[in-house]
Amino acid sequence: MAEIGIKELKAAASRVIDEVEEGAAYIVTKRGRPAAVLLPIDEAEDIVLANAGELVRLRRQGRAAYKAGRTTKLRDLR
Repeated sequence: MAEIGIKELKAAASRVIDEVEEGAAYIVTKRGRPAAVLLPIDEAEDIVLANAGELVRLRRQGRAAYKAGRTTKLRDLR
């Protein structure tokens, strides 16, 4: 994973985002220390979902409730 300083990122944000969309990943540094990570959105989503067991459990529960017809439409709540 490449490193990019915050000042360089500010100067080249459009180019860097284009590269990230194409699959590149960056560690963003601030004063020479890692501060953030830029990842393609698909990778970021995979990481979040892989590490969010409760979210995955709730999503499965919600999908099952929807399929079983145990949901309420927003307009019915008003």
